[in-house]
Amino acid sequence: MFSKFIRKFILAITSLSPVAITFWFKDFSKKFNLFDGWFYLLIFLIIIIISFFMIRLAKKKLEVIKVTIHSIQNSDTEVISYIFAYILPFIGFDIKLTLFILFLYLFIVFTTNIYHFNPILGLFGYHYYTVSFDNGTTFVLITKKTLMNANEINSVVQLDDYTLLEVDKLEVN
Repeated sequence: MFSKFIRKFILAITSLSPVAITFWFKDFSKKFNLFDGWFYLLIFLIIIIISFFMIRLAKKKLEVIKVTIHSIQNSDTEVISYIFAYILPFIGFDIKLTLFILFLYLFIVFTTNIYHFNPILGLFGYHYYTVSFDNGTTFVLITKKTLMNANEINSVVQLDDYTLLEVDKLEVN
């Protein structure tokens, strides 16, 4: 499992990275100058790189756990709850208010067991599922597979207390 910093901060920040691209687009669309708002674009790109390496590191360094999943349910639809955060810059909120909302979001993340839907992982082809095991425990599973039945997943790594990442045997080595 990742440290609490990685679990809470990195997963939360990467899930909000589209806010940075929204700020960039807001500045860009005023004059259609690619370099207007370049700082936000840079933040977005850095977050994409962090997300990519976080997943890669998890697959290589975390302990692989063999699992037998009892049931699965698609959770990709959770993205709808994030749309509000992504459109905040267009509503006329300034950067100070947006940073306050970001701080509030991080506070909630650090004090609860919220899971972090990350649309950036969608760029890499990942999907989210809610999975249950025979003992009744439930986790969020992140996988590149489009799952139709529970038997398709055999090995995972645990990113945090409630999030699993599916690993293929070829990816581990």
